[in-house]
Amino acid sequence: MHHAKDTAPSVPFLSRIPPLPFYYGWIILLAGSIGVLASIPGQTMGVSVFTDHLMKALGLSRVGISSAYMAGTLISSLIIPYAGVLFDRYGARIVAAFASLFLSGFLFLLAYALPVSQALSSLGLPMGMATLAVTILGFLGIRFFGQGVLTLVSRGMVAKWFGPRRGLAVGLMGIITAFGFSYAPQPLQMLINGWGWQQALISLAFILLFLFFPFVLLIFRAEPTTCGLEVEQGMKRISSTKAQKVPDAKVEKDLKQARKDRTFYLILASLGFWSLFNTAFTFHITSLYQEVGFDANQAVRIFLPISVVSVLARFLGSYLTDRVGMKSIYAGFIASLVVASISLLFLGSPLGDLLAILGFGIGGGLFGMLNILTWPKLYGRKHLGQISGFAMSVIVAGSAIGPWIFSVIHRCFGSYKGTGILGLLWCVLMIIMLVLTPFSSAEKEMEQS
Repeated sequence: MHHAKDTAPSVPFLSRIPPLPFYYGWIILLAGSIGVLASIPGQTMGVSVFTDHLMKALGLSRVGISSAYMAGTLISSLIIPYAGVLFDRYGARIVAAFASLFLSGFLFLLAYALPVSQALSSLGLPMGMATLAVTILGFLGIRFFGQGVLTLVSRGMVAKWFGPRRGLAVGLMGIITAFGFSYAPQPLQMLINGWGWQQALISLAFILLFLFFPFVLLIFRAEPTTCGLEVEQGMKRISSTKAQKVPDAKVEKDLKQARKDRTFYLILASLGFWSLFNTAFTFHITSLYQEVGFDANQAVRIFLPISVVSVLARFLGSYLTDRVGMKSIYAGFIASLVVASISLLFLGSPLGDLLAILGFGIGGGLFGMLNILTWPKLYGRKHLGQISGFAMSVIVAGSAIGPWIFSVIHRCFGSYKGTGILGLLWCVLMIIMLVLTPFSSAEKEMEQS
């Protein structure tokens, strides 16, 4: 049985895994998917369900709570690169375990934000300032440990456990996470309807503390070598006709070297702006459709077809990354953002909704896939944490300012159509960058070999 190495003396006791008739990476794939789903309380999709309840309980305006959300998320984006460094140094299990504990703690903080604010106010701090400070701190915690650390570690762990089959693994992971995210608001809303928003937050905190935390300690592993295994050990070797035409980078690069590569900045510009654009679309979905005469129930229906298209796009993109190269995939990704931008000019019409489903669906699927596969393809696996951590900081920063930018455009022009024009202008810039930027690393090495 191919897991015999796991009990070798060279493998630390806590890293050993039991003998299995299949590769442990498939369990890691499921664990990583659950890890991403566990980050939902810190994702925009999860936070948006509690926004109005927090506003009412804390006496904050929509601008006030949006500003607190932006401030907390921006601060989170500044410190996320350090999480990537910790991931490289200490591995997925330790970092994810701490993230689950702290995410649980900050959910408790938000649940008791009012009494905490009142306690600070009794010490002499003005109530308004105390409330804003507690809210910013709460958002900072759930965004950093949820959207940031748990997502980064869960995706990075899966990337390290797979090689030639990484595209397939990422596609399967996308099925679980895409539908999980699209369905999440419904059970969260049911929790709120049944127990109230505070008890709903406390319940999520307990789930993380007593279910997810021990799950991480039991199942998560940094990479195969720490368990005495090789990547995809025991699995059937892929024949040369089916092998990766575009394999991982042969030269391992760290963040300092990656930052000297022009391609790195094109990648950050495209992934970061997609995060900005898609987060803003999700955050303001009700208001976007109210502008064209639809109610909230009609507005949120668009997420299901978007999720279906997203899963299909993620599978297709994962398959193509081993065969056509990353530059072609990024061309398709930017094209999806063009379609999404155009859709906002016609939203509410059959054509506009179709373009939104295609643009946001394809873009979302490719984004989730590229955020995992880009780094080992172009820069190798050794410094995956620090490179993906830096990229995550840009992505989180985009998600922070996106809703605010959309609201400013709406306030200034009385319509969201200007957001579509903004998207098109940025796409023109990215298309110019794409034409002028040669993708280096793995693909360049293949051309030279």
